[in-house]
Amino acid sequence: MQKRESALILKGTPATEGPRTYVVFGVMRGGTTMVAGVMRALGIFMGGEVNEDNQESAHFADRPVEDMAAAIARNNAAHAVWGWKYPHAADYLDRLWPSLRNPHLVCVFRDSVANGQALNRWHPLGRIQAVQEGLLRQQRNINLIALRNCPAILVSYEKAERDKALFLDEFSAALGIAPDRAAFDFDGFMAAGSYKRLDAYCRTSGAA
Repeated sequence: MQKRESALILKGTPATEGPRTYVVFGVMRGGTTMVAGVMRALGIFMGGEVNEDNQESAHFADRPVEDMAAAIARNNAAHAVWGWKYPHAADYLDRLWPSLRNPHLVCVFRDSVANGQALNRWHPLGRIQAVQEGLLRQQRNINLIALRNCPAILVSYEKAERDKALFLDEFSAALGIAPDRAAFDFDGFMAAGSYKRLDAYCRTSGAA
């Protein structure tokens, strides 16, 4: 049974063994970078040519669908468990769905006002328009989760950041990968603030 402090809602039963592909999405400035970084620190390959600031694979950010499908085929052949992060992946996932092997959706949610403030600092849409943009985006995301017959992990960024240890325990259990806290400073990496590089929080080598 989940605790009141849990940052997760699960749809279905996420697989913890066997091949599977994770897609991390949500809204821009909404916490997807933190979640994807935690997954890399757990040892999950997150797409190759990853930007160390925002944790996005160059193979899945603003790429033609044909190129992304080819990257999926390569990664399926090379990795039993892998994934990628792109906040607006819902824009193109329908066209990639036939290529995905045992897809698992990881959608990150953030308080809409905080998200609107952050979004407006980087992309000046106007304060109300930025909040509206985030809410419309998350409605599209939740529609995708509801309609697709696959497991999904819904993450509250605020609750995850507030109770990092509980989030890490529950999230890693849902992924089927035990965290090595001696090898990586998860609490430091998950702390709110600016973008963080994984290597700055590694205590030993091994992050994906």
